[in-house]
Amino acid sequence: MATNTYSSTPETTNSNRASRILLGPCTDQLRDLLRNRISPANFHHVVTSNRSNLPRLTQPQRDLILPRSGRYSGDYSDMDISLLYLLLRNICNIQPHSNQWGNAPDISDNSLSASIDRIREARNKVVHSSSTTLTQTEFSDLLSEIKMAVVSIDSYLSNNKQYEYGMNFLLKETMDPELDAFTKQLKKQVDDDQLTKEKVAKLEEHVHGKK
Repeated sequence: MATNTYSSTPETTNSNRASRILLGPCTDQLRDLLRNRISPANFHHVVTSNRSNLPRLTQPQRDLILPRSGRYSGDYSDMDISLLYLLLRNICNIQPHSNQWGNAPDISDNSLSASIDRIREARNKVVHSSSTTLTQTEFSDLLSEIKMAVVSIDSYLSNNKQYEYGMNFLLKETMDPELDAFTKQLKKQVDDDQLTKEKVAKLEEHVHGKK
């Protein structure tokens, strides 16, 4: 049977896995970083005082954090990487790395801003790619960049490697829970078959021993 153009492959799995890492541990880590720099209780005051530093907000972003009526009263869990990046860069007094905000940092740069930019770069590579696949080499290179950032920010947050562990979990986690459940079911059947064979063998030994 011919392979469908849209069939899952190791390369599509790589892309899906990278997306889950960026949307999961990386995004949650940046939310924690924002909480570390600005508490949600103080966010309204800080963001209104620095609104002139946020000219590039999209309308949905502006509606979220600078609503026309009321104020933002969330805990940052509704903010994505794009918005978190703008806030961390523009209102959190984080020093720019040697290549400046918005540029790829030097490989030896472990500053906080360099780590934030690495996550932004990784996110853009995945989101703006014209392909839904990542070769193993592309995936490995991307993971190297992401892990460097995650490890560095975990260290800054002193959180016992929380997001590094989350990233490592997703590197091993199945991308298809239904298939994983089916595999476990098949393994159980094999184990049950083996147990049955052993019982039959013991029974035959017992019968032969009586003869």
